[in-house]
Amino acid sequence: MANLSIVGIGPGLADYVTPVARKAVENANLVIGAQRSLALFPNEISGEQIVLTAKNLQDTLKKASEAVKADKKVVLLSTGDPGFSGLLHTVLESGLFSIDSIKVIPGVSSIQACAARLNISWDTAKLFTFHGNQVSDEQKNKLTDAFQCGHTIFLLPDQKEFTPKNIATFLLKTGANPKTQVYVCENITLENEKITQNTLEEIMSLRFGSLCVMVIKQVTNAGELIW
Repeated sequence: MANLSIVGIGPGLADYVTPVARKAVENANLVIGAQRSLALFPNEISGEQIVLTAKNLQDTLKKASEAVKADKKVVLLSTGDPGFSGLLHTVLESGLFSIDSIKVIPGVSSIQACAARLNISWDTAKLFTFHGNQVSDEQKNKLTDAFQCGHTIFLLPDQKEFTPKNIATFLLKTGANPKTQVYVCENITLENEKITQNTLEEIMSLRFGSLCVMVIKQVTNAGELIW
């Protein structure tokens, strides 16, 4: 039976935390998450809790592994959905947990929330994340290919190496139309939510916060891409 639950907690607003996520937290012996993630559960945490940071990630995963082996119920809170730029990948890569010991509870991702705000059907869109160490030439080439094929693109920028400004600059250098429509959803679902609509060339002069989703839509003329 799985004793580690990786729980998706949504894009930020407490209303987007699912009942099944709250139930998992209520039943846990140990709850691990970033400070703002733990704050979404002011009444549900009765067991031990550990504040997760970038610096203590590996040590905390080891503690979680030890707790699972001791037959304790452990919850690891993951913003958005654990399976997209979330903690599921990190847990699997750690090699500390068997597949049988892991249960994933999905959550509403920021990409889903952004698509909903913009009334975009995203079943044919291409999704990219450049968080962490994923800003590679291979990923950039895939982004270029998706753009040139005319796909709507949802992506999570990296706020150090591949910001919305960097992305716009990169695409323009590959020959993208400067008038291509771009949306940037910042702090989606939160009180300071902001949605900016602009073009690739205009995005180059703007700065955005770390919690943002970038959406690229093609400019069309009579059903054909303007390239």
